[in-house]
Amino acid sequence: MKLSFTTLATPRLTAVQAIALARRFGFHGIDLRVSEEGGELTLSSSPNQVAEIREALQSEGVSLVSLMAYHQPGTISEGIRRHIALAERAGAEYVRVSLPVRPTELGEESWLERNISELNGCLDEAAAAHVTLLIQNHYNQLNAVQCARLIRRINHPHLAMLLSTDHCLIQHEPIAEVLQEARGITKQLYIADIVRKEAGYDDVLPGTGEAPLRDFYEGLGGESYDGWVTLKWEKRWRPELADYEIVFPSFMSCVRQHLMKPHPEGERLS
Repeated sequence: MKLSFTTLATPRLTAVQAIALARRFGFHGIDLRVSEEGGELTLSSSPNQVAEIREALQSEGVSLVSLMAYHQPGTISEGIRRHIALAERAGAEYVRVSLPVRPTELGEESWLERNISELNGCLDEAAAAHVTLLIQNHYNQLNAVQCARLIRRINHPHLAMLLSTDHCLIQHEPIAEVLQEARGITKQLYIADIVRKEAGYDDVLPGTGEAPLRDFYEGLGGESYDGWVTLKWEKRWRPELADYEIVFPSFMSCVRQHLMKPHPEGERLS
């Protein structure tokens, strides 16, 4: 099992510091943010900044799993192309693509068609750079089933899915349907747990909330799943959440207890 964490969990650390933590806590990879707002990289990062990160990755034996891209001004494809170029320089395997919120004047099908057109416009560049684009389900954007169907419609080897467990719950998707659609096209599984409330939800340590984490992992193939299993802990946006000293060991314990043990007899998917 390949384990990584996103630097949403370590907002006060530099990329080099976070990479050192990855090795210390037993992670195999790391996912860096590309943002002018506290990102470890920006689209204008200098060659020296990129080289420093690459050297740290090599020294610690840690993989750069993905660059977490956020929506940029201009067309979707223009922003993606810039992130592909940065990913190639940094040695990232994936770019987590951020799709902007659907304009109110566009229907869902029209919005999907626009996304398909924009993505098709830059996938050849991704292939040439040996980078794969990942579409993530998000409660402000497409849900998991919509993401999976978009990816299958485009059907390109350099486009895949990033499945976020918490957003499936926030959008009240049937987990069995999600996994039927996502299996075989998911390259990264975000492990994030929540407890839903009457209005909103609370982030909780992995394995202590409502997310059926083993169902997700087994539904993607279990031991045959060859993608990344990634801790998503959004301390960057919620400073009150626990620090990495607590979360990282808790995640490793969750992996051992929830992803590596058999289901109790009779348990079924939600």
